[in-house]
Amino acid sequence: MLSKQQKSEELKGQIEDCSALVLVGFDKLTVASANELRGKFREAGCTYRVFKNSTIRFAVEGTKHEPLSGLLKGVSALAYNEEDPGAPARVARDFAKENENFAIKGGISDGDLLDQKGVNLLADLPGPQELKAQLLRLFNTPATNMVRVLNAAATDLLNVLNARKDALES
Repeated sequence: MLSKQQKSEELKGQIEDCSALVLVGFDKLTVASANELRGKFREAGCTYRVFKNSTIRFAVEGTKHEPLSGLLKGVSALAYNEEDPGAPARVARDFAKENENFAIKGGISDGDLLDQKGVNLLADLPGPQELKAQLLRLFNTPATNMVRVLNAAATDLLNVLNARKDALES
């Protein structure tokens, strides 16, 4: 069994590189709802764990996540995803819409404390896959436009030749 200090150090190592964390309250959830919530976080690739507030407080002490300490009241769980900072916020927001017994306490993004509205804004950010798709679209646009311009001259010449052919035939 790990001591509080060991648990805090382990958690600190896990969240050190995360740019965003979401803190939720789940004390009024049924066991079935809590299991459903865990499954949704898992599907989204998020880590979701219940900790004592003191464990979280010691883990964030001296890090960019330290402002989160002010939200540590009641029963708390922490959700995070190292690759997609918006993923835990999206899961929490969607689950909160369906379950009135679930509460988003707040979160932190790059050292900035977020309230529930801030977490909802974080949830609206595109994930890494969407960002990659947008970037590829941006890279592809100039090439597509250049091909259209290069084809325009040949298309115009073909249209002139077809018009002349039609004029000679009639």
